[in-house]
Amino acid sequence: MLRTGWYEVPNGLGPFDVRRGDRVLHGGRWCTVLDLYSPGSSGRGRVLHLDNGRLQLLRPPERLRVYRRTGRR
Repeated sequence: MLRTGWYEVPNGLGPFDVRRGDRVLHGGRWCTVLDLYSPGSSGRGRVLHLDNGRLQLLRPPERLRVYRRTGRR
């Protein structure tokens, strides 16, 4: 039997490891990543579109605390 819930990804994740549906810590609150974009012509990092309507630029050396869903719903 698979358990459903959330688990913390160890050591945080960089910009190219974050997926849609992941929960990230942004401004002291947990937000869900709705979509990911490449930032303009520089292409360095990723822009995260969060469920609170904000966009967050995540550059290659930066790491985020991420929670990911386990199992099936």
